[in-house]
Amino acid sequence: MSPDEENQYDVSDLWKEDRMPGGAYTISLRPISRRELRIDYWTGAFLLAAFGYLAFSGIMLFLYYQQSNPYSSTIAIIDGVPLGHIILTSHLYMAYAMVALVYVHMFRNYFTGSYRGKWRWLQWITGVILFILVNIIAILGYLLQETYIGIAAMHVMENLIERSAIGRLLPGLANWLVAMLIGNGTTASTLGHLLALHVTAVSAVIVLLILVHFFLFEKSGPHGIGDEEDGQSRKGKKEYIPWFPANLLYTIFVSVVFIGIVLIFSALFMQVLPARYGALTYGDVPFPDWYIMPVYKLMDLAGYGLSTGGVPLVTFFFIFLLIVPFIDRYKGSGALDRPMITAFGVFFLIALPVMALWGYTQPGLTQTRLLTMDMWWGITFVSIATVYAMRFAKKDADAK
Repeated sequence: MSPDEENQYDVSDLWKEDRMPGGAYTISLRPISRRELRIDYWTGAFLLAAFGYLAFSGIMLFLYYQQSNPYSSTIAIIDGVPLGHIILTSHLYMAYAMVALVYVHMFRNYFTGSYRGKWRWLQWITGVILFILVNIIAILGYLLQETYIGIAAMHVMENLIERSAIGRLLPGLANWLVAMLIGNGTTASTLGHLLALHVTAVSAVIVLLILVHFFLFEKSGPHGIGDEEDGQSRKGKKEYIPWFPANLLYTIFVSVVFIGIVLIFSALFMQVLPARYGALTYGDVPFPDWYIMPVYKLMDLAGYGLSTGGVPLVTFFFIFLLIVPFIDRYKGSGALDRPMITAFGVFFLIALPVMALWGYTQPGLTQTRLLTMDMWWGITFVSIATVYAMRFAKKDADAK
């Protein structure tokens, strides 16, 4: 493991000034090298742009939203507010984009081992917490329209909390979480609680963690770009682009393009609001949104369902992500140099779409234990075999 990938656990060192390359500022907004002007290095900037747009469009919607009459006020936004339909649709699609981007951002950094390094381990942990919060705030927003799908999802969340390990070991905490979610059970109280969690509590924590995450990134810099391999011109002088104005303008440019694409897509494919909760919807199956579907289907699996394995499996997924900087002891930095870590990532990449597709084709249908076991062991075998086959192939190619 190179010195650049060794962790620094003395958190008090965070406040010490580092030696920054030319063009840096005392507030630690470091300059960038030309090699960083690649689209895959800017997933974090896209996420920040998405969050900014969601805050802006959310404020616009908040001006017209009525928690005592959520569905009718949503209809009024669509039909009566100038540009209301496109604002509502773009808010939804940008939330989808943010959830998708947070997966891309996290798995990219996972497979490249970007969690290894001075403060990158702490940056990774804040990133995993942000990943969880982004999904939570998306689900909370999804419940606010009082559609039959949203209310069905809320009842699933209640059961999930009450019958999970938290509900069994700490029933008082579970009851408090449910009370925070639904209030006294009336429409105004429940939607008021959901709205407060969506626009204030969870949003405030996300903003705080984004600032910490960005500060840690500025302290550690991008992974895999060292002075010895980058920032050197042919004449031997370092070539950095100052954070201001070049880096700032580049960030604004890619953000505007990204937001523009979402707005165009929103104008072409306007959101169709599902039926109101309580309305007659014969023959309709209340499918949750795509990012909830893997967990939704996980609850159906025999022996791994709501009361037993489903919640522990999700919990294991997040615990594994949180501790991966400390258990990854491989010396190599490439994905194939860390085969078991990479195999775990491949397992998740296969399992998530499999669970989602399974959920869409067989919603609410409990699977047999044999089928469940076959699926998990099958995905495990494919993940490990694929990674090791690629590793052996790479070794053979390097040897020739």
